[in-house]
Amino acid sequence: MADDAEDGLAEAQRRMQAAILDPYGTGPCAPEEIFTGSSRLTARERLRVYRNGYRLRLLGTMRGLHPGAVRLLGQEIFDQFALDYLDARPPRSPTLARLDAGFAGHLRRTRPDTAPGAAREAWIDLLIDVVRYERAFTEVLDGPGPEETGAPARTASARTASAGPCPAPGLTLLRTCAPVHLYVAAVRGGEDPEPPEPQATFLALARRDCTVVAHELAPDAHRALGALVRGVPRQEALEGTPPGTARAWLADWTARHLLVTCPTPLPRTEEP
Repeated sequence: MADDAEDGLAEAQRRMQAAILDPYGTGPCAPEEIFTGSSRLTARERLRVYRNGYRLRLLGTMRGLHPGAVRLLGQEIFDQFALDYLDARPPRSPTLARLDAGFAGHLRRTRPDTAPGAAREAWIDLLIDVVRYERAFTEVLDGPGPEETGAPARTASARTASAGPCPAPGLTLLRTCAPVHLYVAAVRGGEDPEPPEPQATFLALARRDCTVVAHELAPDAHRALGALVRGVPRQEALEGTPPGTARAWLADWTARHLLVTCPTPLPRTEEP
C-alpha cells in the first residue's frame, strides 16, 4: 500500500510539473485533475498562479545569469527572448545551474535575419556572443579549476615527473565579434557602457583564486592554444611557429596560469 501511495504521489508530481511547464495551458490533463478550486479561484486560475510564479523565478534566474544581455537589450526585450527560450526548452533538472545552457543556440536558430534575402544584422551577432560569453563565464566559475587540480607549469612535486605543461582545468577559448568581455565586466561593475564596436576578439577564460579572468590573445596564439585544449601534441600544435615565438607563448600562458603541470607519478622503488 505504501508503494501505491508513493507511485500516486510521483504521478501527481509529474502531472503538476507538466501543467506548470506548459506555457499555453493545454497540458496533458485538465487543471481540475490536478487542483481543486476554491471559493475565490477556479482550478485553472490556481494553476495559473503557480505557473506565473514559476516562470518569474526562471526569468529572474536568466536575468541574473545574463546581466550583459539585459543591459544590451533592455529588460523588457530580454524577457521576451528569455521566455521564448524557456517555452521552447523548459527546464527538467532539479537545479537551475544549467538553465541557460541552450540559450545562445536558441537565439542562433531563431534569429530573424536568416530568411532568404535578409541582411545579416550585427546587433544579433553581438547579442549571441554576449550570451555565449556569459554562459562560458558561468561554466568556468562553477567548473574545476587549478585551485583544486593543478599547479603552475613551472612547478612539480618531488614525487612526480612533469609530463610538460597542459591546459589548465576549465580553460575555455572563445572567438567573439567584439570585446564582449569588457562590456560585460563594465555592466557587472555597475557602469552603463555603450555596446562594443565590432572587432574580432580572441579570448581565453580561466579561473584563478576562484575568480574568472578573461585573457585576450593574438589570433595565432589563440589557434595554437586551442589545439592544445583539443589534445593535439605540443609539437604539432606549435608547428610552423618560429621557435622564439613559441617559447614566448608558452611562457606567457604559464604566467597567466593558462597552462599547468601535468604530473606523471614516478615509479615506486622498494627499499633495500
